[in-house]
Amino acid sequence: MDTGAAIRFAILAGEIMLSSGAETYRVEDTMQRILQRCDVRDAESLCTSTSIFASATDDSGTPTTMLKRVKKRGVNFARVAQVNQLSRSFVGGEIGIDEAINALEDITTTPPYPNIVRLTGSAVASLCFAAMFGGSAMDALTAFISAFMMQIPVIFLEKRNVAGVLRNIAGGGFGALFAILLMTAGMGNNLDFVIIGSIMPLVPGVSLTNAIRDILDGDLLSGSARILDAFLVAIGIAAGVGTVLTLWISLFGPVAGGVAL
Repeated sequence: MDTGAAIRFAILAGEIMLSSGAETYRVEDTMQRILQRCDVRDAESLCTSTSIFASATDDSGTPTTMLKRVKKRGVNFARVAQVNQLSRSFVGGEIGIDEAINALEDITTTPPYPNIVRLTGSAVASLCFAAMFGGSAMDALTAFISAFMMQIPVIFLEKRNVAGVLRNIAGGGFGALFAILLMTAGMGNNLDFVIIGSIMPLVPGVSLTNAIRDILDGDLLSGSARILDAFLVAIGIAAGVGTVLTLWISLFGPVAGGVAL
């Protein structure tokens, strides 16, 4: 089998998985299985938090190596599941490499979740988190509305390729601002629970979980980088919330049922 095509297939599969939130070991395992199924010699795959490498040797003994830098990363487990299923079908001999590459290209062009799904999902998650942390039914409802509105500017900034750290700061700030405005309007009983629920969709839980799994699996470089990334996201969210709370209390005084700074 053509070594170049095998490596391109493995790299494309790995790129989709890494950019969609898959763990490092899962990306490497999938790429390795694909290369082995292609019957190439000296197959090797390597994945970091931002890059993918694949190499193999053709029948003439000439090594071929390809790398791909992954700049945009998010969470889309539907794509991860699609690539996993496609790799299983390829390894099982159900489809050929050309058909598999075309299928991967179709996956890359699949549009992300509609905005209304993201807005509603974030709102429902916030409602559940606010209730789970001890908030009342009114706190949960307020968090639902606040999170729904908070995601609108976040999606707006994301579509304009604004830096992730700025989106996190803006998300935390808007989450706190909308929570305060709703509390001032008479909704909710405890600002703490409303803000906590509102910002939970921004918290990098997947990144932190993947970081721990990578470290336990021995991928110390990727795990450390993911932990740092999650830490920076958390700092951005906290900075946004803290800035809005400080400014509001300085200008208008404490919010009824709110925190005291």
